[in-house]
This record gives sequence, structure tokens and C-alpha cells, in this order.
Amino acid sequence: MKTTVESIIKNLFLLLLSIGLFTTLSFAQNDGQVMSKNNLKIFVQYKLIKKNLLTNDNIQVDVTGNQIILSGTVPTLYDKNEAEVEAHSVDENYIVVNNLTVERPDIADSVLTKTVLDKIQSNLFYGVFDWINASSDNGVVTLKGWVHLPWLKTQFQNEVAKISGVESINNEIKNTFGPGEIGIRAARLIYNDPMFWGMQYFANPPIHIIVNNSSVILEGNVNSQVQSSWAENLVRFHTDAFSVENDLKVQE
Repeated sequence: MKTTVESIIKNLFLLLLSIGLFTTLSFAQNDGQVMSKNNLKIFVQYKLIKKNLLTNDNIQVDVTGNQIILSGTVPTLYDKNEAEVEAHSVDENYIVVNNLTVERPDIADSVLTKTVLDKIQSNLFYGVFDWINASSDNGVVTLKGWVHLPWLKTQFQNEVAKISGVESINNEIKNTFGPGEIGIRAARLIYNDPMFWGMQYFANPPIHIIVNNSSVILEGNVNSQVQSSWAENLVRFHTDAFSVENDLKVQE
């Protein structure tokens, strides 16, 4: 690997020297300089090395016509996506054909699903007004549920993409556009109640409050049927919710 990396860096150095500048490719393009396909390949390889994506000859770069073709293997889906972004940034006039495959360790779908859920539920921004379910089928992960901030959908997907064994992601997460007055009041009623006091600060709160068109969905896991019924009654009789759907699960 060391020899290959050194060879690429050496070729890049000679390339820059030959065109008389030590700046980025974008500067060269702005100056109207056209690079050969071989030199373009070197730049792509260099960018991948800088991001620690090209290691031990795991990625092959070819330039054919107006296409930059990436092939080989990478550890995670996140690396595959990042490699495409880096290749495209070298010259946006080229189409990137991403033929990279993600390494598939021998992981049971149930184990991968739990890993995905643990990753999301431990995220700093995953809170009372979000609820995510996950499933896995031979490395294809499907995410469903709700988030109260639009950018969380992408963030959670990017976090899952970093997990070993995830080959692709179907992101079916929906946005609630915020909890609104109903959601905030419901949260206060539940988590100010002695039965649930302080639980909103858990890494994964036991009760998640999803507000969709003035209707409330309660998701999560509670310790007893009494807790489930009490949380539902607090929301049903003390907020302006149009309806309340209680999907709380009682832990055994």
C-alpha cells in the first residue's frame, strides 16, 4: 500500500510541477487548463487518499469518455458515498459511475437491526418528538418513523450508513414539521407527572410524542399497562389533540 500511495503522490507532484502551479484542480480549471484523463485519474486517487478512502489498493479509478468509474470494495456505505462525492468534486463535468461494493460481514439481520436502532437512539438529537423503526434484509436497511426536524432524516441516514454490514438504505422517515403546541403540552403533562418525572432526559425516552395533523401518536416502551393508560389519558383529556393513538409497548 505504501508504495502505491507514494507513487500516486509522486505522480501528482510531477503533474503539478509540469503545469507550473501548486494549487487545486479547480484553480486549474478556472484558468482554462485541460487535464489529460491520466492526470485526472491521479487527482481522483489523491483526493481518495486524503480522505483515507483509498487504502491498500481497495479502490480502482478509471476514466473513460466523460465518466470517472470507481470499482473495488469499501468498508461501509458511507465510504462508498463519500468516494463518489470526492471523485465528482475533482471535475464536475465528468459523470461518476460508482461500482464500489460494500464489504458484507456475516451479520444476522436481527443483530444488524439492533445495531442500527442503538445507533439512532443514542444520537444526541434523537428525542421525545422523534420515533424511528428499522428493519434489515440481507444488508438492506429500511428506516421508518417520524422526525420533528427535516434535517434529522438525512442525519440519521448518514449515521446508519457508517455501520458495517449496511449495504443500502431505504429511508422512509417522515417529517412532522415540529410538535406544535399540542406536542409540547403533551410532553409537559407526561414528563411533569410523578409517574414519568425526569425520564425525558434518558438517552432514549420511554414515551415519544408524534404530532401529525393535530393527532397524537404515542410510541415507545413503558414498564406497565398502568403507565401506558395513564400517559394516554393525560394527552387525550388535557390537550386539544384531535385523536390519540396509543402504540406504547409494555416491557416484559
